[in-house]
Amino acid sequence: MRWELCRKTHTRLQRIARALGFTHVDPSRIFCVRGYGSTSEAWARIWGLPTLWQQVLETRPAYVVEIIEPEFSRLPKDEQDRVLIHELLHIPRTFSGAIRPHRTPSFRITRRTVERLYRRLLATRHGAGHPPAAGRRARVVAGNGAPTLLPPRPSAAARTAPRRRRTRGRR
Repeated sequence: MRWELCRKTHTRLQRIARALGFTHVDPSRIFCVRGYGSTSEAWARIWGLPTLWQQVLETRPAYVVEIIEPEFSRLPKDEQDRVLIHELLHIPRTFSGAIRPHRTPSFRITRRTVERLYRRLLATRHGAGHPPAAGRRARVVAGNGAPTLLPPRPSAAARTAPRRRRTRGRR
């Protein structure tokens, strides 16, 4: 396995973070590398610098986004952007060096989440408002400096209708 710094990907990641309003992301503390020789089927990975290492090395939090070659380069540009958005979603709002998992009680990194953010990215590139979403639309609210995806707001009719009880598992 060998790695080399990739400034081109770093610039791209920086533009995506800025366009999506990820103000919690400090681009000077994110490093991008291209990895060669991996047997992984992943297109990219993100590595955080744990708190213990930060204290021992007397440094601030940092992240490394590893682009796995040649898999990443084979993807179309739009899919590459989606992969980079996915990796940015692993950075928590605290920018602590920790990695946010795919599923937490309050947030999930899914294809749908990435697709919503990708559409927002396209809208900012084209200078328009948010593009119309297919089906029900989620609200994007600025929270602690980072966008937080919330469930769609129910319509007035749905708010007055009696709620159906949800059941878990099989019936």
